Amino acid sequence: MVTRIVQAALALLRVTDFWYSPTHTPQWQQQPIPHPPTPTRPLEWRDVNFLSISDTHGWLLGHQHQTWPEPNYSAGYGSFASFVIHMREEARRKGVDLLLIDAGDHHDGSGLVSSSPQSAARADEIFAMLPYDVMTIGNHELYKYSVAKQLYDQRDMWGARYLTSNVNITIEEDGEVVSVPIGERVAKFTTDMGNRVTAFGVIFDFKAHGRNITIQHPEFLAKETWFLEAIEDTPDYFVLAGHMPARGDESAQFGPVYQAVRHRHPHVPIYIFGGHTHMRDCVQFDNRSIAVVPGRYMETVAFTSSTLPDQNDTHTALNVSRRYLDASRQSFEYHSGHSVHFDTPLGIDVILSLLHLAGEYNISQPLALAPQDFFLSRYNPADKKSLLRLYGEEVLPTALTDEKRKGPRVIIANAGSVRFDLFQGRFDKNDELTVSPFDNDFVYTRLPAGLAKRIHEEMERAGASKLLPSSPGYIEAGVEDTYNAWMSEQWSSFLFQHIKGGGTEQTALNSVSENTPTMGYVTHDACPGKGDDIEHVPVPHFDNQPDFVSSTFPMMNDEEEIDVVVMSFSLDDFLTAVHTLDPNFNLTEKDFKPYAEYVTVKDVFGIYARKKWKHED
Repeated sequence: MVTRIVQAALALLRVTDFWYSPTHTPQWQQQPIPHPPTPTRPLEWRDVNFLSISDTHGWLLGHQHQTWPEPNYSAGYGSFASFVIHMREEARRKGVDLLLIDAGDHHDGSGLVSSSPQSAARADEIFAMLPYDVMTIGNHELYKYSVAKQLYDQRDMWGARYLTSNVNITIEEDGEVVSVPIGERVAKFTTDMGNRVTAFGVIFDFKAHGRNITIQHPEFLAKETWFLEAIEDTPDYFVLAGHMPARGDESAQFGPVYQAVRHRHPHVPIYIFGGHTHMRDCVQFDNRSIAVVPGRYMETVAFTSSTLPDQNDTHTALNVSRRYLDASRQSFEYHSGHSVHFDTPLGIDVILSLLHLAGEYNISQPLALAPQDFFLSRYNPADKKSLLRLYGEEVLPTALTDEKRKGPRVIIANAGSVRFDLFQGRFDKNDELTVSPFDNDFVYTRLPAGLAKRIHEEMERAGASKLLPSSPGYIEAGVEDTYNAWMSEQWSSFLFQHIKGGGTEQTALNSVSENTPTMGYVTHDACPGKGDDIEHVPVPHFDNQPDFVSSTFPMMNDEEEIDVVVMSFSLDDFLTAVHTLDPNFNLTEKDFKPYAEYVTVKDVFGIYARKKWKHED
């Protein structure tokens, strides 16, 4: 007999919002998640099949809001676990391989992994409950030595399939300082169907990693003696899992590893699974390979299938396909063929573990009720639905108070410190950290109003600084730029066709809002056939969002002095703007003092919500 707590856990998979704490029983607003569209095309199973994810960033609780396209991605990690189990059973019935792949970036994102290092480590333990065949590391696990060291210390929980072929960490071992791989360099195994697999896990050569962490460029990895020895034997196929895109970006560095393998084995299939850029993509490097990138935030599960020619057949091209599944219960139930008895013991165990973790760290602690949706890039930045407008004009002035500073002020902050949309309805701790997870503080200086009122405009004119490649900000800006360009391309193509048919931009927006259940990703990749499992209309996307936001400048004379508050992360851009406006004005970092001490960027939306929005009863 299923216990009441398990019944509650199963109910969680079908409702929108929940909260749980050690001092309260689980409670939910009984607002069913709007039903996402159900797939209509069965998957194309072949000899070798893969389920792959990447860049989950802690979204293990699923997307819990009702604003579209969020319901398309409302399945949690527990539902995904049940889906994997059912798909494995189906693969055994069919007598084919099904491998589970993850391409890294578990950390820094939702409240589940951003609330504390301890909660992130616990989330990793839950992540490891699924039977992955090949995994690799992401850049967000490498910014801090402490995070990388924790992964190294916990490497046994991943089995021998957590592969960091070009990432080492320096540790003390038996009284000596040594550099060792965080995980394993290579995995060689035989599948249930008897196929021999050689697998590697790589990451692009990024410079923003923590001290005592070493990343080897894939070009040099491919020349290492141990690597060349590892590919000497002939498997039935190779798997390359990499935290990098398959193409179109400076971080797309699969090439050297792929070429080294292909040089030694001209005809052995190579299956490549990437990530990092948060977009859906697919490309074939030759007719015996396929490279698939499955997107971000547990929004997409990629299903890839391929024929496996006999090793004596050196001419037949692989027959391959990829399908980008929206991560919803509807998708998982349809493709697994289990709509009635879907939840498995592993899936239930995972969701109960997530509930306990969310409760222990008060992830779902309700803060207030948001009166409407606010979007990062769905509207013009001057629109009342713009999250950046809300951030600059209301959130920062309300949340940042300093009892020592009572006079007029203006606040300038980096728009990139806001990372995700804010949705109507319940706003909890998870939402607060998802919208902005950063620890940056604020500082102030005194300036003449005539100079101060021109700084924001000058910072915007110059744009956010070109950060050094050794800066995490440089890496994150690149990811955002790539993802936004992809979203813009989808919307621009839709808009062009709509206007070509006699419509306008406004009627295009109206048509999307009237068909919200089908709003989602519209993917055009470089592989044959249709990739998206469910046909969508694109999410509206407006380019030219600001790099910086500012509070409203007060009415005052140019000669009067004003407190100018700036986010510490933006200080270099601020100083550059001042020196551009007045080269003779001598202003340095030493002229700034802390403002609203102990308040950081990740706190401001929660403070604002508590002060300005209604609270739950």
